[in-house]
Amino acid sequence: MGLPLLRLPVRGFPVAGTCVSALRSAMRMTLEDSRRVQNAGYQLKRKPTKLPIKILQPGPSLLPKGSEPKQLLEQKLTQELDPTGWRRQLFQRSSPLALRPGDVVRVVFNSETNQTFVGTIMAIRRRGLDTSVRLRSEVAQLGVEMSVKVYSTSVKNFEFISRAVKKTRRAKLYYLRPDEKKGK
Repeated sequence: MGLPLLRLPVRGFPVAGTCVSALRSAMRMTLEDSRRVQNAGYQLKRKPTKLPIKILQPGPSLLPKGSEPKQLLEQKLTQELDPTGWRRQLFQRSSPLALRPGDVVRVVFNSETNQTFVGTIMAIRRRGLDTSVRLRSEVAQLGVEMSVKVYSTSVKNFEFISRAVKKTRRAKLYYLRPDEKKGK
C-alpha cells in the first residue's frame, strides 16, 4: 500500500505546499498516502494566485426597462401562433364561446390527409401557451384518448359540434373512462 503515514510532531502545524511536494517526490509517496497526510488534520498553505480575477460589469439590457423577459416572450409567441386570437377565445373561462368539459369537438390537423379527431372534452389544462385539451372517443367499442396542445402548429382548427347535454359539475371528466374492476 505504500510507505507508512508521514507524522509531524505538532497537530495543525502549517506545512507549505512546496514542502509536501518535495517530501512526496523524495519519499515517493503515492497519491493515496498524500491524501492521508492532508486528511490527518495538517493545514496546507496554498500559493497565492498570480493574476487577479477580473469582474466584468453586465452590459446594457436589450429589454425595455421594468419589463419581464418571460412575459415579453410569451406575448411574442402568442402573436405568432394565434394572430387572430380565436384559440384564446375558445379556451378562456370568461368567454361565452369557451369550450367546456363535456362538449363534443372536432380537431382538424395540418397535414396532407386532413386528419381529424372527434371526441368529448374530458379535461382542459390552461397554462398559457402550454394549454392542452384531452379528448375521448369510442371507436369500435374501444376507448381512444388524445391530448392536443391548443397552440400547436400542427392544429389547424377546432370545430364545435355540440354542447354537453347538461352542465357538468366536474372540471375533469375522468369518470367517462370505464371501470376496469367492474368490467364495463
